[in-house]
Amino acid sequence: MLTKNKISLYGIITGFLILLSFIFTEPPVGLNRIAWLTAGIAILMTVWWITEAVPIYITGLMPLVLFPLLETFDIKTVSASYAHPLVLLFLGGFIIASAMESSGLHKRIALKILGLSGTSPSKIIAGFMFTTAMLSMWVSNTASTVMMLPIAMSVITIFSKNNIINKNEFAIPLLLAIAYSASIGGTATLIGTPTNIMLASILSDTYNYSIGFIDWFIIGFPIVLVLLPIVWFFLNKIIFKVSSKKSSALEKILSDLNEKTGKASTNEKVVAIIFFLTATLWIFRKVLNNLLDLNLNDTSISIFGAIMLFIIPTGKNKRACNWESASKIPWGVLFLVGGGIALSNAFKSSGLANWIGSFSSYLYHIDIYALILIAVLLIIFLTELNSNTATVATFTPILIIFAIGLEINPLFFVIPTTIAASCAFMLPIATPPNAVIFGSGQLDIKDMIKAGIGLNIISALVVSILSIIILNLFFGLQITSMPDWAISGKVN
Repeated sequence: MLTKNKISLYGIITGFLILLSFIFTEPPVGLNRIAWLTAGIAILMTVWWITEAVPIYITGLMPLVLFPLLETFDIKTVSASYAHPLVLLFLGGFIIASAMESSGLHKRIALKILGLSGTSPSKIIAGFMFTTAMLSMWVSNTASTVMMLPIAMSVITIFSKNNIINKNEFAIPLLLAIAYSASIGGTATLIGTPTNIMLASILSDTYNYSIGFIDWFIIGFPIVLVLLPIVWFFLNKIIFKVSSKKSSALEKILSDLNEKTGKASTNEKVVAIIFFLTATLWIFRKVLNNLLDLNLNDTSISIFGAIMLFIIPTGKNKRACNWESASKIPWGVLFLVGGGIALSNAFKSSGLANWIGSFSSYLYHIDIYALILIAVLLIIFLTELNSNTATVATFTPILIIFAIGLEINPLFFVIPTTIAASCAFMLPIATPPNAVIFGSGQLDIKDMIKAGIGLNIISALVVSILSIIILNLFFGLQITSMPDWAISGKVN
């Protein structure tokens, strides 16, 4: 029987054997030695990501070792990817999020929003979904799920003790709704999930094309607003039959939780002000730059917000954030994003991307919109078995060069596929929120598959259609009009 340890061991061995085969064989016609070795390293990393041969974050560090060792790229070139401005943007965002969590601000926000949702089971689920999604835009989807889970379990306990409603009609759809809305909410902002930063980093570093915070919000937020109600309806009315009757028991639990929370502390207030200031600067950055002749950028704003948390006092010998809280941020994600950028740069500069793109001629006969949908579906179902960040890191450079080869604006491919990478709803291993909810012990894998397989397909359609519409209407982009940054990377 295959265990996780055996799969990991086989992954390590398979990855190394594949890389050795690339080292000791000659590249095919039309491909140089550096590009050939880059392909070998990319496949090793993909195998390790899929099999979790080592932690996925450690796999993200492999370019720092393998590229210099095989003399494909020097260490200075490779290491620059790990200090990319967008990696540092994520760092600042993580520190602000850690301050929100340590101060308890995130829980206060959640309870306030839930208090407005009503007390019928279906409205409770809607309230949890909206709250989780809003938090996940700013806090990691894992953190927002972990925060909402104990609140949800309290509600489930009240319902079960009073025999208000059975498990299949409330507990399971509620927990699934939290996991799914955490993943969906993260797609709305550039810092909401690592996949968004990964795409922005690849476009910025490899093609010198910048996606700003507000640009991404214009794309992601409408998709969240459309997808959340669809997921709610699908879970409440189609897969599970959830009641719409009010519950007085829930009113009491929310009242008790609010009473325990008490008044906002000075720490909470300072963190809230810094968070609001940072978000405001992100949103109005371009306006402020034009009016005041400034040179603000999303990264400097993020780091500024993080630094202010360490400066502003909240009491005697206390600051809004301390290093103990900040050191708990998910550093591994930064390694993973840096590794993805390094791999993407190697794809382009070695010529491997152009060589892969030359095969796009075989796809000319397929409808453009069908190709986009196929790509989105492929990414969603690959993410069911693989980290969504690793999937985006691996396939985004390939999709960009395929789009360029087909003379299609690459944004129409990579934006929907990146958002779709957060919409894998079928298996516990697909996303951290899925894993957290599954770990509650309240649902079986068959429950997640029953709801997830249909939502995967629905999400693929919604994300594809809305991305195309938004890029066309709000950004004035045409699917068959190649932008200058893409023309410079066009396959000859």
